Amino acid sequence: MLFFANFREIFQAKEKIIQLKEGATIGDLLELICDSKEKRDALFKNGSIKPFVAVLINGKHIQYLNGLSSKLFDSDKISLFPPVGGG
Repeated sequence: MLFFANFREIFQAKEKIIQLKEGATIGDLLELICDSKEKRDALFKNGSIKPFVAVLINGKHIQYLNGLSSKLFDSDKISLFPPVGGG
């Protein structure tokens, strides 16, 4: 799993290798890594991924897959991007 921008500080890593049970979903993974209120608040609002937070599986945004129900496999590369601002 790769973390970008301020998510590197929040999750205290640029990259993490995480072992999951067979049949796990991206939702399972995000629940696992959100082991503090700060981490949970960075990703979720009212039980859903915050708007503009990008969660990608092998370069594809989960909104174009099966959302939090998207299944994960051993070779999947997960990327987590915070909202980007600027102009």
